[in-house]
Amino acid sequence: MKQGPLPKSVDARKACIKALELSGSVKASALSRLASVVSCEDTTISASLRFLRDEQRRFVVSTQVAGKVEVRCERCLEFMPLEVEAQSSLMLCSSDERAQQCPSHYEPLVYTGEELDLYEVIEEELLLALPVAPMHDSQCVEAVPEAVTELRVEDRKPSPFAVLANLTNDSKES
Repeated sequence: MKQGPLPKSVDARKACIKALELSGSVKASALSRLASVVSCEDTTISASLRFLRDEQRRFVVSTQVAGKVEVRCERCLEFMPLEVEAQSSLMLCSSDERAQQCPSHYEPLVYTGEELDLYEVIEEELLLALPVAPMHDSQCVEAVPEAVTELRVEDRKPSPFAVLANLTNDSKES
């Protein structure tokens, strides 16, 4: 197993034939789509990729990625730390049609035979592992100013339908 910084790309089919295992780290700032979603200036993502052939001789990549990033809490809009971990088994597919025939225990990865961009695979796994609406575990409503959360009765406008209610009352009396 090779350790250290991960290479940016690898010939995946050759790696599967050789049963190559790569383990190392990637700077999160090198993952542009991830950096646009989370705060990760000094974050390092650890990844382990295992290339192999399964019983039916299919090309498979097992991935494990983990890292600590900062995401914005949807409740209070403050940044909060979040441990992100993901693991998956990807099957290399030569076309979209082949990807649709992928067994359910694998996720399809369309691969045209060129170099496989490992950073893109790692980034995709991390993005899929992020919660849709991250929030602190505990209540964080205190962070919202009280003036915004309190509705005063005198600030409420009269309902525009109040006039209609008066009309229906008048018609019942006649």
